[in-house]
Amino acid sequence: MRVSKTDFIAELPAELARAIVRKFGGREMVAECVADLLEGTEFELDAVFAGLEAAGYMKKVRVDNGEVWWDTTVQGNALAMANFGKPISRRTADRLVSGLLERALAYNADPDKPMFINTLRVFGSYLSLDIDPIGDVDIELTFGRRITDQKVLSNYTRASGRSFGTYIEKVFWPHTELFLHLKKRSAFINITIEDITKITDRFETIYSIDADRQAVPPPVDRSLIGR
Repeated sequence: MRVSKTDFIAELPAELARAIVRKFGGREMVAECVADLLEGTEFELDAVFAGLEAAGYMKKVRVDNGEVWWDTTVQGNALAMANFGKPISRRTADRLVSGLLERALAYNADPDKPMFINTLRVFGSYLSLDIDPIGDVDIELTFGRRITDQKVLSNYTRASGRSFGTYIEKVFWPHTELFLHLKKRSAFINITIEDITKITDRFETIYSIDADRQAVPPPVDRSLIGR
């Protein structure tokens, strides 16, 4: 998805709307978790979420002790991946995909990593060979947990040496690390954990752990695989 910085989404500046949905990162949270993004603006939290919900970017998932928990929709996740930059050449896109695959192979070959990559599927404009330049490279990721022991995970997170603003950020560090590793700071690689079959029937599997002979075998329990 490509939008302009001058666009408005749900009556919000595009950059602000994208920042809000990005902060969810595929996690259920209360609206107050993004209140800092609205500080110093004219926008009110309740009105913002009502607008994003009406426009199809956010959805209410549950009410717990009077607090409404929200999550992004497929459309919201697409906005979170939106790129404001200029298109890239197909040659550059091919290089990005090649690097992504190398990083996936390296990650799954490391027995100390707490997660594992199950599959990577590419979709979107990259599959249309007649399109050049293209907006970005859209990737669907399915992954699983190789390590489930909470003490081991806590030690792993502590060993990263990173500072975390919230407890949630700390808990989700293994997931975040996986995304950061795959993207390698590229603004043109968009990774979603949504089931892309809900939005398109055109995709291509570019990585599968089942076909990777160098990968450390994942747990037998396939229920650990998720999005």
